[in-house]
Amino acid sequence: MAATGVRSLQLITQYIVSHGLTDVALITSLVMLVRLLSSRRTSQSTLAWLLAIVFMPFVAIPLYLLFGQRKFPRRAKGPARDAKVHDAPPEPDEPPIAHMLRRSGVTPARSGNSFEILMTGEIAYARLMELVRGANKSIDLTMFILADDPIGRAFVDALVERASHGVSVRLIVDAVGSALLRRHAARAIGAAGGDVRVFMPLGHSPIRGRTNLRSHRKLAIVDGSHVFAGGMNLANEYMGPPESAPSPERWRDVAAIVSGPIAPDATALFESDWAFCGGAPRPIESGDVTAGGAETLQLVPSGPDMIRDTVYDAFLTGIFAAKERVVIVTPYYVPDDTLQHALVLAARRGVRTEVVVPTRSNHRLADIARRALLREITEAGVIVYYYPKGMVHAKAMVIDDVAAYIGSPNFDMRSLFLNYEDALFAYSPAAIGQIRSYVDELVAESVTVGPPNRRNWVVEQIARLLAPEL
Repeated sequence: MAATGVRSLQLITQYIVSHGLTDVALITSLVMLVRLLSSRRTSQSTLAWLLAIVFMPFVAIPLYLLFGQRKFPRRAKGPARDAKVHDAPPEPDEPPIAHMLRRSGVTPARSGNSFEILMTGEIAYARLMELVRGANKSIDLTMFILADDPIGRAFVDALVERASHGVSVRLIVDAVGSALLRRHAARAIGAAGGDVRVFMPLGHSPIRGRTNLRSHRKLAIVDGSHVFAGGMNLANEYMGPPESAPSPERWRDVAAIVSGPIAPDATALFESDWAFCGGAPRPIESGDVTAGGAETLQLVPSGPDMIRDTVYDAFLTGIFAAKERVVIVTPYYVPDDTLQHALVLAARRGVRTEVVVPTRSNHRLADIARRALLREITEAGVIVYYYPKGMVHAKAMVIDDVAAYIGSPNFDMRSLFLNYEDALFAYSPAAIGQIRSYVDELVAESVTVGPPNRRNWVVEQIARLLAPEL
């Protein structure tokens, strides 16, 4: 009898557990389906997640919680990203990109800035280190990679030195990109009176975002007046003094130092990220924003903290508006179908359409994923240049004589739809000319014959599916 009673209790328990799990799965699936249908994503992506949640809820729901969502605009609300539509009519001679971005809630383009392009890692290192060492009031720096190498440690030492002299030093580093040096940087800078915050720690609450949504931003604001922006990380591959020994060769990259009315926009962007990382706001007087320059610039943030995909929309707008020439420089070419087709149509319209990529990048998967895409645009008339002298990490675009861009976003789906990024758009002749000169220098050093392009449809499509997540 006792054995029968135990057996009955086991059966009852199994029944309750199995039906309880079924009910939990059903309720959770319904909630996830509602959230999925209200999210902004392609119909193909929505359908794939719907089928997965319906037929494999115990597998699909955890995966969706980890990787599915990509927009959290209320998690990092700030003056630069309130996403309010500016309904004012176009300003005189306002470029299409600037007008579209302003209507999308991005802070408008600012005139009266100075713009200095940094065309090599040696120049970038010297100028950024000069700004850091000369800081009198504040240094706000956000970086994807702060490497555990002589370059990363040199910048930590410079930040420690300034913090020890009373300069307010705040540093944001990505938990993945700066994993090796972030603890040392936090201890050293914190001991000197500064503060270091880690962006999206791997052990964070899922309510605050997803682990695969990384901060790819590279931005520094010194004394509230001078802004460093571009694609370079603080690592030996990207920059260093002329006498340093790159390993194996320093990559080709680009950045800029800008000063003027755009500086408060950069500060607002940093403040929003700082608050997201749990940092307390720091009341600080605005720096001198009367740079005496003549350049019209616009700082464009993008990422999960934005309601709209601002940089993606800017790229599309620029390509569709191009009349004579559009040229893109990117280390990884993995756009979505819409961007890909926009380039195809530009070439068919008779626009000189060019793409510059490294012959081989540092990511084999991205190189495989780009094969079919580059074949398609080449067949449509796009000129694809392969840089044969090493890795090109620069991100740049020039559209006729009306707009140009440098910044952190690559021409791939991870940058455009998942990462936190910042882009610097230029709309005045001198700044556009500086970016064009850099791009044309890369074009002059490149060739139109790339690596063997073996057709392997299955491998290419798998690589294309996986590349955005890696």
